[in-house]
Amino acid sequence: MKLKTLFSVFLLFFILIPFSFGAGDKQAVAISGPSVFFPSVKYEFAPVAEGIVVRHHFIVQNKGDGTLHINKIRTG
Repeated sequence: MKLKTLFSVFLLFFILIPFSFGAGDKQAVAISGPSVFFPSVKYEFAPVAEGIVVRHHFIVQNKGDGTLHINKIRTG
């Protein structure tokens, strides 16, 4: 009898709880405008002698449907 009651409570918990959080009515939200994406956000330079200029090009992609404006770039 206890096993049947425990099973019923377990079943109700896992069936009813997802619906109480809105799992049944998922909607896709379309976001319009620019969306910046960096495939790589960090680069480690190898040790270099003082005074040597080192460079690295970071790729910036616009995954959105609007124009992406990049302002106020700073080095770290």
